[in-house]
Amino acid sequence: MGIATEGIRQRAIEAYQAGEGTQAQIAGMYRVTLRTFARWWRQYRQKGTFSPAPRGHRGAAYQGADLDALDRALSRCPDATLEQLREQTGIACSIMAVHRATLRLDWHYKKSRYERLSKTGQI
Repeated sequence: MGIATEGIRQRAIEAYQAGEGTQAQIAGMYRVTLRTFARWWRQYRQKGTFSPAPRGHRGAAYQGADLDALDRALSRCPDATLEQLREQTGIACSIMAVHRATLRLDWHYKKSRYERLSKTGQI
């Protein structure tokens, strides 16, 4: 089963508040585990909301102006290492985050320097 919608969570919480059963019984009625229902109940008591928490990954370390700054740093010094690029831009992130950002900018490491990937032909 996927994420329960806000409506299902709300109906389950309201059934529990109305005294239609114990947490275990309500969980069984809505075909979720007791632990899941207990988590919904705790979230409702603490935050007053039925909505599921947002899912997904953390955003990219280099976005917008930071990505532009990395592009300028690569233009100035195409033979810089990823660590040097991270220091020049001042972003607190991993080396892999810098590497992924260089790939998004179409910069690729070639022997001893970075260069833009050719859009017209194969390298």
